[in-house]
Amino acid sequence: MRSRPSLTAAYLAVAVFALAYIALDLNKLYALRYGADLGTYLQTLVNVRHGSSWNYGEWKRHFGVHDSWVLSALVPLVALFPRAQTLIVVQVLAVGGAAIPLVLLARELGAGARAANLIGIAYLLTPSAQGLSYDNFSENVFVPLLAFCGALAARKRALWLALVCAQLLLGLKEDEILFVFWFAVAGALWWDRRIGTAVAALAAVNGLGFWGFEHAFGARPNDPGYSFVVYDPAGKLSMVFLLLAPFAFAPLAIGRWLLLGAPLLAEIVFMRPWNYEPSRIGSHYVAPLLAATAIAAAFGIARSPRLAGATVPCALVVMLLIFNDTVLRPGRWPYVVDWNAYARAVALRDDGHAILLRRRDEGVWAVAAANPAVRLDPRPDPAFPRCPAYDTNAAAFFAAVRGRPPARLCGGVPVAP
Repeated sequence: MRSRPSLTAAYLAVAVFALAYIALDLNKLYALRYGADLGTYLQTLVNVRHGSSWNYGEWKRHFGVHDSWVLSALVPLVALFPRAQTLIVVQVLAVGGAAIPLVLLARELGAGARAANLIGIAYLLTPSAQGLSYDNFSENVFVPLLAFCGALAARKRALWLALVCAQLLLGLKEDEILFVFWFAVAGALWWDRRIGTAVAALAAVNGLGFWGFEHAFGARPNDPGYSFVVYDPAGKLSMVFLLLAPFAFAPLAIGRWLLLGAPLLAEIVFMRPWNYEPSRIGSHYVAPLLAATAIAAAFGIARSPRLAGATVPCALVVMLLIFNDTVLRPGRWPYVVDWNAYARAVALRDDGHAILLRRRDEGVWAVAAANPAVRLDPRPDPAFPRCPAYDTNAAAFFAAVRGRPPARLCGGVPVAP
């Protein structure tokens, strides 16, 4: 009888990750430093309860912008707790909890218990997983969890479980339809014809359904343009390095099979300049690449077990010394909170009155969007503040802890270096 895998280390790592990032994310929320997306999804889910995915962040129905109907599963939870904090907790638990099926996948591939746990811990230490937990809420926070569960089901040749995981991925975002179809075809050719063909057919049906929905309502996805010109090539190269290095470059051990990730990489490499750089390692665009890289690492370490011991040290070096998309890096501190400003945002959320917020007030919108009458002005705001990404002012942080915050704040963060 096969022994059950030991997940104690992975469970402890997930618990530490969840506690750390829930605390850090709440600090960011209270400091009014979240961008528009958190409020956009919050208001979408509040309104879906009443039959519409309309929100005043995008000024349109979100389900016409993205194929994200799976998010409807969060409506009962948001109905019980209509707060931005609800989505923050869901986001952190989804990203962190993905480490468990990743460990189980590594064990299924033949990695030892220690190696499998190290892969899961390395995933949690990656700047991409931490950045995804610290960034705005998006559909893609569920990609690693569902991708790892789907890969585990496919490896076990559990057809119906693989189809369920695939269908949930397909309902997250239209990008995932193309990615799932690609990997399903590859699976049909080189792994399991029955599962691969079934998942590919499911992806095709979802793709045709979304295209028909968009055509019928005269909508189109909110997607950037693409060209064969590579913008910010240094950023693209650093993204690839920061995906591979935390896993001690173990994904390279799978050789030519790594080419299966080419379409996921191409989406970012050939994207034209967007409203933010998609190759930023904590961007939600990187979530599919993160999932594919972690799965490749599990395969690679199953082939070369000696690489397992290097994963956590490599991940720590990358996180602490090279790059991290969150506050967990030497020289950075949590945001300084203006509690009076946060209280005003809460009042907008709770009083039910209509108001049009300026674009500079995205942090207020993230808190107040549970009020369906609160709107975020879609027009450009010439006074949009260019705040530092992180608080690097240690003196200001400790002064705020003692109850003496600095007089001048920028979106809740001191401007002074």
